[in-house]
Amino acid sequence: MQMLKLLPVRFLCSALVYLIAGVLLGALDALGYGSFKSVHSHLLAGAFFTLVIMGAMYQLLPTILGAEIRHRPVAELSFVLSNLGFLALGYAFLRDYSLLPAAGGIALAAFLLFAFEVFATALSVREFYRRSVAVWFFLAAVVYLVAGAAYALLGVLGVVGFDAATHAHIMTLGFVAMTNFGGLYELFPMLSLRKLHSRKLAEAHFFIANLAALGMFAGFAERGMLFLLSSALFLAGFYLFAYNLARTYFSKPHGPEVEMDISARFMAYALAFGVAGVTAGFARAVLGFPDTFTHVHLILAGWVGLTIVGAMYHILPMLTWLEKYSAKVGQPGVPLIQDLYNKRLARVLFIALNASLALFAFSSFLPALSLFAIPLALAFVAFAVEMFLVLGR
Repeated sequence: MQMLKLLPVRFLCSALVYLIAGVLLGALDALGYGSFKSVHSHLLAGAFFTLVIMGAMYQLLPTILGAEIRHRPVAELSFVLSNLGFLALGYAFLRDYSLLPAAGGIALAAFLLFAFEVFATALSVREFYRRSVAVWFFLAAVVYLVAGAAYALLGVLGVVGFDAATHAHIMTLGFVAMTNFGGLYELFPMLSLRKLHSRKLAEAHFFIANLAALGMFAGFAERGMLFLLSSALFLAGFYLFAYNLARTYFSKPHGPEVEMDISARFMAYALAFGVAGVTAGFARAVLGFPDTFTHVHLILAGWVGLTIVGAMYHILPMLTWLEKYSAKVGQPGVPLIQDLYNKRLARVLFIALNASLALFAFSSFLPALSLFAIPLALAFVAFAVEMFLVLGR
């Protein structure tokens, strides 16, 4: 396929394959047709999220900085090794746990190459930190990615004591959340045709979020006062982030008033899930760490998942249009970027995903709602298929 020659597209396509496999296994698990929690979580929160982020950073960071990727062979190798690592991890969780050290080692090597390439690209631009606050979050995120993967590998090897919850929080609050913060600060104003309300607030949020995350990681083992205070600080930072984007959302758009792009709509609703998720997570921490199903799914599936859906509705059609049609501007039959995806299906998926996620996240209170795993899985699969079709149009 013509589009697969683009490195970010290869990452995103691989991620969509893991998305389909992960949601289907998760649906089977929720309905009692097997036990796939470990492989389900690593296919989605691991492979899907990570490969989307890697692909998006390889596209967004050079665009923001106005630079080229510094060492393309290194980036290409990170693609191969990351996929080998995630495939090996999936097989290890399904069949043979003894393969975890080798799988983790391959994944860590891929992440080290990725981190090297991200930093090399950023540092090649003078005063890169002035370009966008998103760059700050992206650089912090890749540090957490390497730290979380290294901690897991050392734990599996018995070098350090391993706590799965600590590992999960380093990867989610560190790598995934920091990337999501940066991506939304950059993409949401652009896609909603508005200017970010306050860069200064975004910069303050960067320091608050990282200080809080580090405090949570340090205090997670004991779940004591340090963890609770850091959790409260992270919550306050998230509220600041939400306020900044909400003020952006309700500000006057650039140019004439037009219907908001579907990507921005997904991101706006994702923010509501994020606020609900971090609030629920803090409440659960204060109440003594009961079951975390609700806040985990609100944050990961709701906030992160919908943000990714919105971002991919922008990135993949844009890359397809640039690759196939940009040189044909002015000729008959050249579509607009938004013509490359099915608008009616996008609206249906918007409703289906938001409704299913809202109900599925609270299925721990009403177990029968685990049935919403089916429409949720089908909606994500339909989205993945649509993205593959976009690349062929």
